[in-house]
Amino acid sequence: MAAVLLTAFAMLLASCSSSADDASPVVAEVYGQELHLGDIEGLVPAGLSAEDSMAVVKNYVEQWIRQAVILAKAEKNVEDDFARELQEYKNNLLVYAYERQIVDQLIDTTVTTRQIREYYNEHKNEFVLKSSIVKAVYVTAPVKHPAVAKIKKIILRDRFGDSDVLELEETASRNGFNGYYDASVWMPFVALQTVIPVTAYNEQLFLRQHRTITLSDDSLFYAARILNYKVTDETSPLELQHDNIRAIILNHRKIDILNKLRSDLLKEAEEGGYVKRKF
Repeated sequence: MAAVLLTAFAMLLASCSSSADDASPVVAEVYGQELHLGDIEGLVPAGLSAEDSMAVVKNYVEQWIRQAVILAKAEKNVEDDFARELQEYKNNLLVYAYERQIVDQLIDTTVTTRQIREYYNEHKNEFVLKSSIVKAVYVTAPVKHPAVAKIKKIILRDRFGDSDVLELEETASRNGFNGYYDASVWMPFVALQTVIPVTAYNEQLFLRQHRTITLSDDSLFYAARILNYKVTDETSPLELQHDNIRAIILNHRKIDILNKLRSDLLKEAEEGGYVKRKF
């Protein structure tokens, strides 16, 4: 086998323009089913060494042999006729490829912020939260660190804005504390709870009553400021649904294109006399 492969592979490299037909040399045969040299053409990526290229070809041939062996046994022993299923699969594949080609040619992929906002406002009932979310910043620090007092003072301020977030981040970074400071991002409340170990048996009540969280254990001090929140069954914010709505709008456009295509093709066939209903 190795000698045959080597000879066949040398011929393949010497004649890259050969076609995959019955005239090309046979490199493997299983129960009368032949694998020709032309079938392997283009298999080897450019730039591989001769040794690596041979390994690629040998692996392909071995896989082909294994597949051919089991396929031959299956064809002999399985009584089911899959002709109809195979034809349906081929038909579906052809239709899918054609429709995808038409959609790619015709679809307008530009979706404006205004279109997204309008869709959101008209379909708010479709965007209901399944769990509570928050906008929050937080810091964790060694419980006995002298900078903990300042962190706590910042978190507990009555008024808390961008400058306070910046001061919190600078203080934490200067002292090597871990934290999160992007006040514009919504996160699941449970995600915050994995960092700040607070228990909330009633999330809605807890979030309504706690805009600040400070607690500690034997090793760490935890501080969080909840800037905004929404609870389960409330409408999800637009910024969380932006990409989802864009995908929905594009899918609607795709459906419109396909419906029009199918209608136009049917009309064309009927007007041309190519459709004959005999019932």
